[in-house]
Amino acid sequence: MATVGPPDPAGGPPADAAPKKHHNVWLWASIALAIAVVGLLVWGLNKQSDLNDANDDVAQLESQADQQKDSGSAIVAATKSAYDDLKQQLGATNDDLEQTQDDLDQAQSDADQAQKDAAAAKQDAAESKSQTDKANAQADEAKADADAAKSKAAIVTDCAQAYFSAFGQLLDGTSAEQVKQDIQGVTADCKGALGGT
Repeated sequence: MATVGPPDPAGGPPADAAPKKHHNVWLWASIALAIAVVGLLVWGLNKQSDLNDANDDVAQLESQADQQKDSGSAIVAATKSAYDDLKQQLGATNDDLEQTQDDLDQAQSDADQAQKDAAAAKQDAAESKSQTDKANAQADEAKADADAAKSKAAIVTDCAQAYFSAFGQLLDGTSAEQVKQDIQGVTADCKGALGGT
């Protein structure tokens, strides 16, 4: 048996005792480092998973945006196509707006003249003495009334074309303010021509 000698008077370990091994400090440091590495690995994998989920969400949103863009483009194209077809059927173009308003003024003047002719024919019928003169005056009055109705129908057609041309300018990129002014002008002209307030 080994005997341990008397303790050192300075209070240290006995002189003949073997030095204590410091392996457990390095052991604990290695364990702490391994735990830190495992923790960082778990954290990194979690962040990678979150990044993958975010990228999947972005890809899905981009796909939806592309689909909506495509459907929006399809709607605009369909609207433009329908507008072009209707424009062709009505014979109206954006350049026709001024011409239509001029036609509207001409139709109004024709309607005014037809009403004057009808009034004159009515007066002639009232002043006529013979039955033949009265019949001729009434025929002239009926013809003048028909011309007035025809002029009013032309006014309605011109108003419709003018409105259509004004609204069509929106699809061609004209500012909303300009279209509003054009519509207000057409409305004023049509109300005046049709005797509206």
